[in-house]
Amino acid sequence: MPSAYTMTTSPDALHMRQFRMSGRSIHSAAPRRAFRPVVRASKEEAIANMQSFKAGLAKALASREESLRAEVATKAATVEEGSPDQATTSGLRELTKDDYYPFLKENADKLVVVDFYTDWCGPCKLMVPLLEKLAGELEGRAEIVKFNCNKYNKELGVALGIKVAPTFHLYRAEKQVAMMTGAKIDELRELVDKHL
Repeated sequence: MPSAYTMTTSPDALHMRQFRMSGRSIHSAAPRRAFRPVVRASKEEAIANMQSFKAGLAKALASREESLRAEVATKAATVEEGSPDQATTSGLRELTKDDYYPFLKENADKLVVVDFYTDWCGPCKLMVPLLEKLAGELEGRAEIVKFNCNKYNKELGVALGIKVAPTFHLYRAEKQVAMMTGAKIDELRELVDKHL
């Protein structure tokens, strides 16, 4: 039994250790190549490239900022603060607190469907093309209009009990005959057909 201090190595193990230390691989007898990193650019060139990129980025950001400022200025010129946002209208007529009741009076002989919506409401935006299509189908028999419950119209929206967007009110002869909430075009179509 060998002692703890003696090492038993076979001649093959000793030969493999010497072979590995020589830098050769087992599969080829050719010496290993030294790793040489490829230097693509000097530090100064890299800094110059970064500064050039930074300058281009600053120029692009300045251009974008300028175009956004111009866009905001254009919108501010067309839409007074607190007034209805005319930039977000669709093919449907949009009522305000000023012409809401006069419109109902003018169209007392027809069914009037009012879509109470907000600018930030996703389902309201999804309903717009469906309402436009429905308005085309009902042309002459019913009027579908929109009412934005923004700051300008908020007082009337609260007075009419609008708590959820979208909300639909149906009027005939200036009186509310039905209402529903939610972006459910099929239910709205059934409700309209019922009151035509």
